[in-house]
Amino acid sequence: MIKDRLTPEAYATLLDSISNILLSNGIKATSMDFIASSLHISKRTLYEVFDSKSSMVSESLKALHQRMCHEHTQIFESSENVMEAILLNFIKHRDFLSKTNVDFLRDIDYHFAEAKIHSEDSKQLFIDNFVAMLQKGVEQGYFREDVNLHVQCRMMLIQMESLKRMEEFFPPDITLLDVYDSVNISFLRGICSLKGMEMLDSLTSKLFDKNITDK
Repeated sequence: MIKDRLTPEAYATLLDSISNILLSNGIKATSMDFIASSLHISKRTLYEVFDSKSSMVSESLKALHQRMCHEHTQIFESSENVMEAILLNFIKHRDFLSKTNVDFLRDIDYHFAEAKIHSEDSKQLFIDNFVAMLQKGVEQGYFREDVNLHVQCRMMLIQMESLKRMEEFFPPDITLLDVYDSVNISFLRGICSLKGMEMLDSLTSKLFDKNITDK
């Protein structure tokens, strides 16, 4: 198979290109013909790399998840404090959402069981990692000690999940990104200490607003 002759770098680049196509078009609406045409290769060549559309989707989503986890880890390790790391990660997710067709998120839920199972595993990993990050924020004095972080994270995740189903109910002057921003900032304000509130206000104007304006 052609896949066996691809270098790890070439295979990673291919998966990245495919995931970008799936994100912008949705999974169900994107055929193997469309993928092949977009990549300027034949459908036969594509099938020599992936034996089915489902395996292609699965491999692409796994690679996408690994890349995002790596980026988030880099942000956390290079940030000056937990509050900055969280805001920068929110911005990273916001950029992802701005490039994602809502049908992509719905397709995972309704049409691709394997991808959904992987997505559920990713959600739990996200909660565990996010709670650990928030706990560091408690230790640094930015977040309150009397907050149940597991409950707060789960509630925020439910709100985020609702975005892929609620777009049609928003009036024209409210976008998914508007709601995303409101959910995230409200979440942080709800768990901040006085010290954290001061840091949040400072970083929001310096980081969050600037990055949103630059998009």
